[in-house]
Amino acid sequence: MPAKRVPAALAAAVVSVGLSVSLAACAPPGQEGDPGVAATYGDTTVTNVDLGNIVGAWAEDTEGGDIANRRQALTIALLTDPLLAAADELGYPIHRTVAEEYAQQWIYLKGATGKPSEEVIQATQGVLALTVVIGADPTLQKLTEVSDAVEASAIVSPRSGVYSTAALLETVNDAITSAQQQDLGAFSFTEFQNVSAFVDEDRAWSSR
Repeated sequence: MPAKRVPAALAAAVVSVGLSVSLAACAPPGQEGDPGVAATYGDTTVTNVDLGNIVGAWAEDTEGGDIANRRQALTIALLTDPLLAAADELGYPIHRTVAEEYAQQWIYLKGATGKPSEEVIQATQGVLALTVVIGADPTLQKLTEVSDAVEASAIVSPRSGVYSTAALLETVNDAITSAQQQDLGAFSFTEFQNVSAFVDEDRAWSSR
């Protein structure tokens, strides 16, 4: 799918940046690594408990206004470190303090008033890094390079699905379109919480 032109609102957002419950203990057939782990890439290990905590944190922090599903949460969790490194190389480091400020504004945008949890701050940091990488390279070539590395070496539980760069790029383009249609302006980055790099395996659940 050809990359879509990043709207001006999203570019402005880049500049403003500064720019579940644990699954059963037995491993499903074909799974590598710890059965309690949803996916591993490099130094990042995301457990099923972690995913449950992330999804729950979004629901609680935004008072139900913005809820990520497991695949969306896992996508951002796996990509955060390589995207932060890429953003830093591009000259737009996304520090935790910046992520915390944006997470707080995100919560306000959804009509909630509490403080962001650590899970939401970390996820926001990943989303901001994704925004920077996309804004700096609207062709999505840099993002493709980052994602291809994950696809090549990540160890993913069959229950999480299959990691796919093609799926990621498709949902990124969808997020860009959605942000533009909603006229989100400086909050266009929030749509990137909805991206997912995971697709179903070509086999029945019973065979996993």
